[in-house]
Amino acid sequence: MKRKVPLYMLAFLVLTSFHSGDPAGSTENILQIFAKADSLLNLSKPTPTSDKKALDGFESVIEHLKNDPFSSRDSLLFLCYLKKGILMDIQMNYAGATQSYQMALRHHHSDGPYDSLGFMTYVNAGASYYNLNNFDSANYFLLKAEAQINRFSAVEDKIRLYNTLGVLYHDNGNYLQSKNYFGQAVEISRSSGAVNPLSMVSLESNVATAFFKLGQYDQALSIYKKILRYHVFPDYVYMNMGRAYAGLKKYPEALYCYRRVNRSSMPWVYNEIGYAQLQLGKLDSATYFLDKLQKMPGSAASKIDVAINKFYWSSLLSVQKEWKESLENIQQAIILFAGNFRDENIFRNPDQFTGTFAYYRLFEAMSEKASIFVKWYQADPKEEYLQAALATYTSTLALLSYIEKSYDTDDAKMLLKKKSRNIYQQALTVCLQLYRLHPQGDYLERAFLITEKNKASIVVASLKEKNMHDLSGNDEELVQKERNIKYNIARLNVESDQSRDNASLESIASEKSKYEIELARVQKALEKNSSYYRIKYDDSYPPVRELQNALTKKQAMISFYTTDDAIHLFIVTSLSFQYLKIDSLSLLQTDFADWIRCLKSTENGRRFQGEKTGRRIVDHLIRPIQNLLPNQDEWIIIPDGLLYFLPFESLPAGKDGEPLIETTTVSYQFSSRFVMNQEARRNISGGNGVLSFAPFASKGFALDSIDYLDELTRSKQEIAGLKGLQFVDQEATKQNFLKEINKYPVVHLATHAICDLNNSAGSFIAFYPKKNSVSEDCLFLEELYGLNMDSTQLIIISACETGGGELVNDEGVISLSRAFIYAGCASTVNSLWKADDESTSAILQKFHTYLQRGYPKSKALRQAKLDYIRSTALHRSPNYWSNLVIMGNIAPVYPSKQYYQWALLMVLSCGGIVLVRQLKKDKDKKSRRLLRI
Repeated sequence: MKRKVPLYMLAFLVLTSFHSGDPAGSTENILQIFAKADSLLNLSKPTPTSDKKALDGFESVIEHLKNDPFSSRDSLLFLCYLKKGILMDIQMNYAGATQSYQMALRHHHSDGPYDSLGFMTYVNAGASYYNLNNFDSANYFLLKAEAQINRFSAVEDKIRLYNTLGVLYHDNGNYLQSKNYFGQAVEISRSSGAVNPLSMVSLESNVATAFFKLGQYDQALSIYKKILRYHVFPDYVYMNMGRAYAGLKKYPEALYCYRRVNRSSMPWVYNEIGYAQLQLGKLDSATYFLDKLQKMPGSAASKIDVAINKFYWSSLLSVQKEWKESLENIQQAIILFAGNFRDENIFRNPDQFTGTFAYYRLFEAMSEKASIFVKWYQADPKEEYLQAALATYTSTLALLSYIEKSYDTDDAKMLLKKKSRNIYQQALTVCLQLYRLHPQGDYLERAFLITEKNKASIVVASLKEKNMHDLSGNDEELVQKERNIKYNIARLNVESDQSRDNASLESIASEKSKYEIELARVQKALEKNSSYYRIKYDDSYPPVRELQNALTKKQAMISFYTTDDAIHLFIVTSLSFQYLKIDSLSLLQTDFADWIRCLKSTENGRRFQGEKTGRRIVDHLIRPIQNLLPNQDEWIIIPDGLLYFLPFESLPAGKDGEPLIETTTVSYQFSSRFVMNQEARRNISGGNGVLSFAPFASKGFALDSIDYLDELTRSKQEIAGLKGLQFVDQEATKQNFLKEINKYPVVHLATHAICDLNNSAGSFIAFYPKKNSVSEDCLFLEELYGLNMDSTQLIIISACETGGGELVNDEGVISLSRAFIYAGCASTVNSLWKADDESTSAILQKFHTYLQRGYPKSKALRQAKLDYIRSTALHRSPNYWSNLVIMGNIAPVYPSKQYYQWALLMVLSCGGIVLVRQLKKDKDKKSRRLLRI
């Protein structure tokens, strides 16, 4: 904690700020007390006694001034509360410190003499709230400080701010953001020279740790090598370098680093040496080093070290094909990692994960156990071993779901997905093996659920969160408390992973267990709002029967899942559930990539060259599907991997090589969960037309450091005639977009978009450059996440590569299109590659025509493309029209025109019947009158 606070011209400023009506002598007395306390605070060698006297002095001044009626004393009160907070921080009284900092801010004036100290107060308050494990409040104060950082030059406070923000995000599993903040702290430290070598090592180690957690081992190693020059904490540095080399599978280099670690101070290095030797095939050496740790006195090795030792012994025994002994060791590791699981029976698995010591270690141990059962089955094919493998995988997947729910950030969840894909593949393989043994059992449906449960789970969680905001009776205080508890559980997971001391591990487990108990209580309280509980915590997944009920007789849902060597297809119709496996994945992927490359070529005069590749894809992939679906002409495709970039309708699957679009309507979904909700949304926006933007209709622009954004001459024509609200050229600004969204069922953006494949957060949609600033004139992907578009039924993004982005395991492409779905939009039409302006404009104009007639969105897009293909356009090959695809809800936006025609006919018919009856009645009355005469 920084003790000294620079106070320039303090006496003069404080004296002149006092009101002239103070009693004689009181000002001088108060200033003397303040000066004495301040000198004690800033002693070069302070003691607890001097700190206590300083604290008493500041409290005395506060007591004299807090009831003063004159606001001019705020400056001195601000300083006293700030210094009181610093002293309480030093005493680790963080609750008292946060109160003092808040009081200081209450008396702080941004235009006063101590404006820059307000920045320090926000930093200190954020750090104190962090020490209290209050994530939301820490984040609030630190971000307030960050917003002011360019106004002030207090280097140490800037370093502390960025480092604390880095720690905050690291503990919450957002390693990318933590790396960014740690890096800022290091950069400021280097440029200013304000940090001593010991502190510099700590700051740079934080950056390296973030790189390691991100799996970027080379970058971590580069930093550790620089740190070695400081000759500070060499054992720690060499240990982490060894782990980074092991992450790269460079085991000789890892061993070199491990051997330089002092084994008496870090005995757990024996485990890592043993494991590295095992990976090099040196079983005797592995046995020797693993045995060394096992024979150490009980107090020398922590519970985590013993658990890791059992894990590595299990791997060694598995290599030696000692299956039973291997499983007994891994079961011991699972018991130690789990903390609250005691069953030594190798056929049993934990099903509750509260109180777990180390989530990731437990995940790794359970995954290893399942793989050992698979190997045992391969060596001795008894079905009980295969059943045990599936049971263990099922428990492991439940643990993964538990971990994901404990995370509060998408980045943490995304990293988990990247690490866990193999487990889903292995579980699927085992389940399908049991399906082949028992084709009449439920294994095929269980296999399908394994592949589907993890798909687009982050988008699903986001939509659930948005729905919860609308719930009546929702207790916001409880929701915030739940978020804080989850943050602290994540923080303790990090601490337990780093700790080696048994007492510390027990303390961490105890503290974590308390948080988990409190979390259960909060959830029970939230459970009283049954709607909230059902939306947020329900982990059920629709069975196949419910999916079938959601499909029409003409529809088929085709879900793809790729493993290392094959594509697995689960095909659901209203009456059937079928499975198809297509081998030779590597050859197919080569063809997919070649077909996509051909589609992306739209050079005028160049003949489309993908016919042979297309026929191979059709023969190996499309024909087998068509043979299973003779009566379904509407396909809802849930892609996986490279298939996200493949427009199926472009493939030559019809007669005489005609594209699939001639016979089949194709749409796409992120997950089968979304197929359950295909009905049309109720239009609650109040608007009936289209909100459309064409910012570059008349002129191109150069924006900051990005490429020149060309004029889009066709864009004005593209949105011309659309009913609703149109913004063209200088009116088509980001501000107008944000003002008008969610007021219309359809949004149409005819503009430029930039897709950053290396950094999805850098992708954006361009609007008119009113301020000539990318950050202010463009809408970035992460900004889209924060929008509410739950009343928007369709967004059309007529821009280049809005469906492109980083491909993340089981979550899909992190694209601008996905971001709109994430924001609550029901469906999107986006472009998979750089579009041809003329063809895109023609197709989208027709698309709107068919939407207005009440066509389902997928059929409207298909018919618009068919009109283009059958037109007199010069270029009609698939690379000119198949870039546009629809993702999401396919229900009509507008009621069918045919419905109105029938309704009018019914009204006329009813009116005619009434008229005939009335005429007949009048005629009868007239007849009766004539009879009376």
